[in-house]
Amino acid sequence: MVLFFQKNGLTVLGGFAIAGFVVFSALSIGGATVGGLIETEMRAKGQNFAGLLTQPGGKIDAFLTGLSRDPDAEADVRKLADLASIDSFAIFDRRGDEVYRSRSDRYQWLLRDRPGGIQSGSRLSESVLSKQGDWQVVEDDGFTNPTVITPLVRDGRTIGYVSLVGDMIANRSAYKATLAWASGILLVLIFFATAVPLLLYIRRKRKIAEADERIVFLANHDALTKLLNRHRMQEESDRVLATVRATRERMAYLYIDIDEMAEINDRFGQAAGDEMLRVVADRLIALVDRNDLLARLGADDFAILQRRVASQEDVAALCKRIVDAVTEPVEIAGTTLTPSVSIGCALAPMDGRTHSELVKHAELAHLHHKTDKSRNMIHFEPSMDEAMHHRRHIEGLVRKALENQSFELFYQPIVNSDGSRLLGLEALIRMRDEEGNQISPAVFIPIAEARGYIKTIGTWVIREAVRQIAQWPEHLFVSVNLSAVQFGDGDLLQIVQSALHKAGVDGSRLEIEVVESLVLERSEDILKQLRQLKALGIAIDMDDFGTGYSSLGYLWRFPFDKLKIDQSFMVAYENGEPNVPQILDTIVSMAHHMKMKVTAEGIETQEQVDLLKSLGCDQLQGYFFGKPMPAERVASDVLARFRDVPASVHTLPLARALHSR
Repeated sequence: MVLFFQKNGLTVLGGFAIAGFVVFSALSIGGATVGGLIETEMRAKGQNFAGLLTQPGGKIDAFLTGLSRDPDAEADVRKLADLASIDSFAIFDRRGDEVYRSRSDRYQWLLRDRPGGIQSGSRLSESVLSKQGDWQVVEDDGFTNPTVITPLVRDGRTIGYVSLVGDMIANRSAYKATLAWASGILLVLIFFATAVPLLLYIRRKRKIAEADERIVFLANHDALTKLLNRHRMQEESDRVLATVRATRERMAYLYIDIDEMAEINDRFGQAAGDEMLRVVADRLIALVDRNDLLARLGADDFAILQRRVASQEDVAALCKRIVDAVTEPVEIAGTTLTPSVSIGCALAPMDGRTHSELVKHAELAHLHHKTDKSRNMIHFEPSMDEAMHHRRHIEGLVRKALENQSFELFYQPIVNSDGSRLLGLEALIRMRDEEGNQISPAVFIPIAEARGYIKTIGTWVIREAVRQIAQWPEHLFVSVNLSAVQFGDGDLLQIVQSALHKAGVDGSRLEIEVVESLVLERSEDILKQLRQLKALGIAIDMDDFGTGYSSLGYLWRFPFDKLKIDQSFMVAYENGEPNVPQILDTIVSMAHHMKMKVTAEGIETQEQVDLLKSLGCDQLQGYFFGKPMPAERVASDVLARFRDVPASVHTLPLARALHSR
């Protein structure tokens, strides 16, 4: 109600003012109308009574002289006066002296009407006596009975005057009641003629105002969380930051990212993701001070401008509260989820004096926090800016390589347990910079994944690897690594089938390597696709076994054909770590009992070869047998050497044959 009057108070007051004016006018006009009616009626009474007295036989002379006055005539006049609703009357002579009064108005409680009347000694004023022509004087105070004075004219000569007091109280009440009823009807009509359009106008105005407020709100706020949007956050932040130099106030800009939001949307739907964002927003609202600024910057990104920061401990305390609150479990769509956040911090004015500078630096810090969760947040450092420039440079190279199809595939040999036979090759992607120098996949692959390029790259790798293996001996296979993103859209089977069909290659010549973290996170989703791939004759390999969870639960649920022991075991063995041979023996034995082959990666010494051969490891891969190399070198070196090596030499490691070349 208060809000309504704040918005429409003037309109409502104007309406009441108009209504009051109409009521006042109606009452004033009604009162004047009643007065006019009474006056008109009194004039008529005066004229009629004067005519009655002056007509032939009217006995006016007897009243004026008091001589030969017939009592019956006086009674007749009184009766006529009563019939005409005349309360009393008085007759004056031509000089204005009262000669007869039917009763005393002043002493009516004492002197009632009586034959012969009375004389009160009243006299008409000179202003009345001086009037000429046909005139009447009516006196009416609006409450008591009115009075009218009428001259008595005979043959054009004034012979006296008559004053009447009309019995008009009942008439006056009737007139007022009638006019009140008519005024009420008029006011009702006026109300419906004006108030209804006014109400419609107010309603329309309110709707327009609400629409304008909604437009303004949406222009400055996020519709889902009701927080400030990026545009409004920039304006408000710059407004506050403009005073930093004068006030020397220290502030902290926090860039908050909800981890794995894309995963939540994919698994539980967009509605669940929206609910998660609303929950996180509500928790952040409860944490920030009323002077701080809170906004939603992107799909899963929030920002806080913390004001009045006395020390970095204040920022650390707020970040701890944020982590503790946001990571509380959330019940969404019947599933309990535990959100996690990455927080980057930039301090003002040290790390920037504008919103653009602060959000840029805080975002850089938050990217580092994604890979280092040992703290609740990470502060921006100038070196991060340089790293971001390098990251953007790599991103540009990835984009250019996609456009120009300038990626390369290198192939690393996979041999049998003693290195005497080449079994297959692993396809490894490579990219060069502008000067032709190779960039490590460990550098550009994470960037490609973050920017959404990895599926396109992965599809190209599958097609190119299958195309290349078709040109090599039929007993060889090629293995390729798959990213979790390639399973996301559900079209991986079609991509692989298309590549095999186009190259004319049987599925048995292709092996697909996946990491165990992918299987653990999306087991039901992946299981179906892995079985579809296996139905094509493709071997499914578990890559980097032993580095992650190494859960045995998924080994019987997923149709793996091979375990690839991570190269870290070979490093540990060379460093003299205890129990490495025993662990390797356990892995090999377990895999063989489950009908799976075993490939050991990272082989660099003959001692390692001998150990793994003694344990019954099926396949070996590492620099000892050859570094990753372009396809033309595989054809010219590895394949040629195997064709040229005599049977007696096959017992020697392939590496020795290659090194002797």
